[in-house]
Amino acid sequence: MSTITATIDVKGDVSEVVTELLHRFPKGSRVQLAITEVPPALPVPGLEEYRQRVAAARRQAPPSPWPTTAETMKALREGEDG
Repeated sequence: MSTITATIDVKGDVSEVVTELLHRFPKGSRVQLAITEVPPALPVPGLEEYRQRVAAARRQAPPSPWPTTAETMKALREGEDG
């Protein structure tokens, strides 16, 4: 069983593209054709937008139970020993 996956832009006469894809199968073959719409790619945010997203996520996240890194490491070490 052969599988061909292709992403094409729908514009103009796409029948030529489909014909080319199906040309790879012998005449008389039965094939299953599944068509799925691909959502447009989201634009990559700029540095300032990225920083704003990170700041918003930090505001929404619950506060850490430890105010300092030293306290965090101490609690982790105690957890390993216990």
